Amino acid sequence: MDNEDLFRILAGNKAIKPELKKELEHMIKREVYSKSQIILSPGHVSNRVWFIEKGAAMAYVYKEDRKVPFWFWNHHEIVMNIHSFFKQVPSDSYIELLEPSILLSISHEHVQQMVAKFPECSGYIQSLLEDYSKKSQDRILRLACSAEDHYLSLMKESPFVFMKASVESIAAFLGISRKTLNRIRYKHLRD
Repeated sequence: MDNEDLFRILAGNKAIKPELKKELEHMIKREVYSKSQIILSPGHVSNRVWFIEKGAAMAYVYKEDRKVPFWFWNHHEIVMNIHSFFKQVPSDSYIELLEPSILLSISHEHVQQMVAKFPECSGYIQSLLEDYSKKSQDRILRLACSAEDHYLSLMKESPFVFMKASVESIAAFLGISRKTLNRIRYKHLRD
């Protein structure tokens, strides 16, 4: 199994020790899922963190009987419910695959073992959490923007969302109606 893409994401510009790679190789599980498969749901503890080798996913909650997405992931991104995974408490949201996907996963127990055995793993986790924090902050700041600016920002930063998520999911993510989303899309198709 070739996990080099995952190792690059974890380590950034740093090299991962060969012995750490070897340990991880034995712990990583390769999973194949179909489109629309839910890999985490409310009330369940997230015992795994995933890396999308191929595919895409979204996190969402239900509000007034409709999905309200708050996060999208594409291939070569790490998927997790941070609070549920690290605190080992029940999730309050769903994670659903947007297309047939191949995921690499590692259990909470194995992550804890790696941190104990290889102290540099704490740095990899800290970097990952900092990236998640920055993306969360950016999302909050975009809420102050107009719907059109928010749409343009999503188009620029995550164009895959428009190819892989439903119109309803995109509109809910942007906090606008489907009609408003279609109006904005039409305006920018003409430009």
